[in-house]
Amino acid sequence: MKKIVSISRILKWSAIVICMLLPLLEAGYWITDGYSRLIPYFTANPLPTFGEWPVGWSDLTGMQKGLSFLSNLITTVFSMASLAYLAKTFASIERLQLFAKENAANVRKAGWALIGAVIAAPISTACLSLALTYRNPVGHRNLSISFGSPQLIHLGFGLALLLLSWILKKAAEMHEEQQGTV
Repeated sequence: MKKIVSISRILKWSAIVICMLLPLLEAGYWITDGYSRLIPYFTANPLPTFGEWPVGWSDLTGMQKGLSFLSNLITTVFSMASLAYLAKTFASIERLQLFAKENAANVRKAGWALIGAVIAAPISTACLSLALTYRNPVGHRNLSISFGSPQLIHLGFGLALLLLSWILKKAAEMHEEQQGTV
């Protein structure tokens, strides 16, 4: 049981820290021009491009960077919600409330949050494409949507969490039945 408590504590705090770091890392990306000062040590995703009219970091205004940050924050919020629900679940397991129905509910909410990120991704991409190209000359502005591997990964994890929540709910119901038949 000590291992369950200690690993749950580690996972709870990891989820909380990652949840808090996600928006900070996203903001840092846009504030530091894609972490350009860290390029010898770390390679971040390059600046997204839409269409054949290239946009460089030096071309972006503060307004464009702010709007781009907000566009990316659309999906980040769903990931943060999922991590927050998982942190609640790990906190409950840390207290050795293994068969609590709230665990199943929190895991289900985490799964739906990841599926929400999948649904929000095309909206986020559309907003990002508008934010990065609205200053381009007429005919070179873009409205793009995309769906790719990251969304499929989120969808897979979301569906796995929904399945896990169903299993946890059934386990909690079975535990209640066993407690009642004394």
